[in-house]
Amino acid sequence: MSNEPYNLLRERWIPVALDNGQRAFVRPCDISELHEGHTILRIATGRPDCDISLTEFLIGLLAVTMGPEDDRDWLKRYRNPPTRQELEIGFAPASHAMNLDGAGARFFQDLEELDADVWQVEELFIDTTAEHFVKPGTTGRLSRAGSAIALLTLQTSAPEGGRGHLTSVRGGGPVSTIICPGSRENECVKMWQRLWANVPSGYRINDGPLTSVFPWLVPTRRHDQQVKTTPLDVHISQCFFGLPRRIRLIFEEGLSPIVCDLTGEVDKVSLKCFAARPGGTKYAVWGRIHPLSPYRKKKASDPEYSANHISSSRVGYREWIGLVVSDAERLNLPAVSVFQFYRRAADMEKAERDQARLLTSAYVMKQNKPLDFGEALMPLIVTGDPDSDDRVRAFAEGFVKAADLIANQLGNAVKRALFGEKAKTDRDTTVLDAVRQRFWGDTEQAFYAALRHSAELLVTNKEDAGERLDELRQAGAAPWLAVMRNTALAIFDDTAPIDDAESSSIKDVIEGRRMLVLALTGYGPVGAPVFAALSLPAVETKAKKGRKAA
Repeated sequence: MSNEPYNLLRERWIPVALDNGQRAFVRPCDISELHEGHTILRIATGRPDCDISLTEFLIGLLAVTMGPEDDRDWLKRYRNPPTRQELEIGFAPASHAMNLDGAGARFFQDLEELDADVWQVEELFIDTTAEHFVKPGTTGRLSRAGSAIALLTLQTSAPEGGRGHLTSVRGGGPVSTIICPGSRENECVKMWQRLWANVPSGYRINDGPLTSVFPWLVPTRRHDQQVKTTPLDVHISQCFFGLPRRIRLIFEEGLSPIVCDLTGEVDKVSLKCFAARPGGTKYAVWGRIHPLSPYRKKKASDPEYSANHISSSRVGYREWIGLVVSDAERLNLPAVSVFQFYRRAADMEKAERDQARLLTSAYVMKQNKPLDFGEALMPLIVTGDPDSDDRVRAFAEGFVKAADLIANQLGNAVKRALFGEKAKTDRDTTVLDAVRQRFWGDTEQAFYAALRHSAELLVTNKEDAGERLDELRQAGAAPWLAVMRNTALAIFDDTAPIDDAESSSIKDVIEGRRMLVLALTGYGPVGAPVFAALSLPAVETKAKKGRKAA
């Protein structure tokens, strides 16, 4: 093998998609300019988890080396990307931290030459333990570029890998949210805009030591030596470059080049295996530090926020609270980059704000094992006015709360219709869970349309929105309630059609539908909270009318 290390600032190792449908490999400094006359659109490794991790790495590299000083500086760079030469100069100080092989410090690897049992190439991937994800042998050959991508993906999202093999800064399989900005008229969104839209303020290293950012430049702060690493011990930007696993890659040069199973790239050098030892870096008290992840608390008294995780690969508007906006109690908080983008968007054009999306992704984990990988592209609904954005947040919270109440009542109504009044059927029975999931899915686009309509009402009436807030909220909530009503009743009728019911079950079907109708019209223990969540006037019951007449 060459004596010259494979340096990740110098080599063309980043797979990207071009606007002509082709794929190319570029250097980090190439991301802001055309590639052979074509616009670079996004990362394209072939695996969504690797796409996200490599995107995050580039965002982190930008944040550390040339992050914006303020919002004005951010907008200037967003509109006028740096040249290839400017990026080359900006990244240069980190060059010695970007060697993938060779002696000494290596990218995302332990500083020591580890004397340890060797692990197979496939085990570098988080999903190796799940056979339904990866068939044995399908990722057995990795080029140096593929090895770098797989390694950084593991280190930045690592689940617990057995005794002493630790989780990432954000825990195993954390939720990642990447802002995908909209475009101005007749303009495509370049990869530079996509990356820079997520680069946070406050993470630039300036004159500090890079050893506090890239932990592989110094001996590992080993957990097996009773050492914990907090944001007070290192620079906060180490959240992008955590080293929870002690790993050392072992390469070999074959008689003929290999084709990388990840990238499809041909390389004369391939990954043979890797050495791993327990006792990597134990990250503690890092709540809300990583700017690309949402955080949550179970209860207000909890001392620290933890990075959000998902329990299902289907991420929808039910999770919009906490991913895009915070809840009123601030138990669920979006990523720092989302907060900053909402503020920065005030200086963007309306078309850019209206088209902005949030790419949400994460592994679904159970007992540190990957079950699935979920991705969703969600609208952001940014008005450009801080007061209006806050009010949209409140509207959204009410809309989702009402939908949750109706979805649960739909499940209860179907349960009564199908199984009778005294049935002990679990609420998570397949058919009951299916009707609730269908309700969430069937109302997804209508939720965004109703919320966008509400946002437009707020912006149009910005001058007196405070005085007319209840009126505006009700104007937005009424069509949303109508959608939920029609959808819930249609699902009930499809699932428990009275025409197909046995004579002994007709009474239960009628009662189940009546329960649902009462909730949808504001009556009863479910209907009243639904109307309250939507700020709609409470319905007047017969009992109240009688008391009023007396």
